[in-house]
Amino acid sequence: MNITAGIVIYSLSLDTTIRTNIEVDQDFEIDSYELWEKGLPQNRVLYIVEKERLLRDLTIWRRKFILCAGWLDEEELEGQELYWICMSGSIGVHEIMGYVQQVFNRYYQWYIRLGTQIRKKESLSELLDTLDEVYKLTGCIATQSMRIVGSSSRFEEFNSWVDGQGMVTLGMVNELVADEDFQEAAKYDDVFLYYNTYQDWYYCYNFKSDGQYQARLLASTENHEKAHGVRRLIQDFGECVSDVYEDYFGQGQYLQSGREMYEMICGLLQGVKVNAGDIRRVLSRYHWEISHHYQVILFQFQEGVSGGVGMAYYKAQIRKLFHDCYVVEEKDRFICIRNLSRSENSASVYEENLPYFLRETLCKAGISNVFDDFSRLHRYCVEAERVLLIGERTDSTKWYYSFPKYVLPYLMEQCTRELQAEQVCHPAITVLQDYDSKNETHLLESLRVFLRERHSITHTAELLEVHRTTLLVRLDRIRQLTGIDFDNYETCLHLMISFEILKLVTECYKM
Repeated sequence: MNITAGIVIYSLSLDTTIRTNIEVDQDFEIDSYELWEKGLPQNRVLYIVEKERLLRDLTIWRRKFILCAGWLDEEELEGQELYWICMSGSIGVHEIMGYVQQVFNRYYQWYIRLGTQIRKKESLSELLDTLDEVYKLTGCIATQSMRIVGSSSRFEEFNSWVDGQGMVTLGMVNELVADEDFQEAAKYDDVFLYYNTYQDWYYCYNFKSDGQYQARLLASTENHEKAHGVRRLIQDFGECVSDVYEDYFGQGQYLQSGREMYEMICGLLQGVKVNAGDIRRVLSRYHWEISHHYQVILFQFQEGVSGGVGMAYYKAQIRKLFHDCYVVEEKDRFICIRNLSRSENSASVYEENLPYFLRETLCKAGISNVFDDFSRLHRYCVEAERVLLIGERTDSTKWYYSFPKYVLPYLMEQCTRELQAEQVCHPAITVLQDYDSKNETHLLESLRVFLRERHSITHTAELLEVHRTTLLVRLDRIRQLTGIDFDNYETCLHLMISFEILKLVTECYKM
């Protein structure tokens, strides 16, 4: 590996004050360095020269690299095409030679040390500490699920977006999910710069397995600014550590062992019939049983949130939320199969943790009934889908919807799936609606409350805020107009269902 002009500039800047006309994003490889005495300078050599000798004959330095003893000004070099680094004139050329030798030694010793650490299988954090110790670059490696699998000791000191538990904060993940540049960066093979919402620069390097993005190295200077040579240092570090990452955190073995489970669940979710014996065999690897109690929770994210880095993080958070569960990703949603027999069925999950997660991720959830036959997974996934649709339409301010609480609206929707509401509702509904409209009466509402209050004259009159006699007159008038027999169970059931259908149609019309 060859050192570059940028690495020389960055290394010197760690120890002393310098000036240069080389741009931050410019970088040139250097094979060697030497003290210039005479002759024609060669390419890819860093020459150390006194200012007076440099200015004496500028023509020979065209497109050459100079480390000058003495400050240079742009005016002195106007029109000259050369690349220069300069140090204070109080430092002699031989002392500068010592600085340069330290720069080269530092780089090659660091590179050799890194290789030794890798052969010894030292942790990623230890490797990152070496990068920080030698080059004052704090860094971390975050997986696709936003788990920090390695970080230098000082990383959290300079970065507020790590939660202290080895994860990127939820707030930062939400920003990254919405950041198209960050998502697009998962395709990059070379080091790239990322400028976050805290106005910090990070040098990033992607780790990939079989061409697929798996994790990202993020590193920065102490002041979070761009600097010479850092891009190359991160490139060298990332290429060295890639093999270590694959050994320590590669996904191949996990994916292979879980492939049968994943394929079986995908098949069941699509309605494919799977042999009970095969289900038992695959579930047994996770210590699950076909007759355990299960529940499907469907997580639907806002439009535009699909795939990308953040979704892996959300999946990991769902696993933490429900502990013993299996999560399948489908475009912009997750299907979570929760094993209630092997996890705590604490109310706090729904009352506190789940709403918080949903609010922070702008996601909503549909929850199925509990079931005890894994082979019926498909029908309970349908439950979660249906309750999510109904809940968002009828209770849009809520974050999650449980199917048992929305069974009645679901039934009412099915009643009008093929026929119009007026076709399935009791004919008395239309008669009373027309009568109330023409006569400005309240017979239909009186009937609804009377049925809901189980034929109680007292409770109905109190709720309607009318006298008992007034209510009796209204009920008598209802009998005359419709012929309803309040003692007939089927008639009353039909009427109550009709009122629920009417309510559903009214809510849909408002939307």
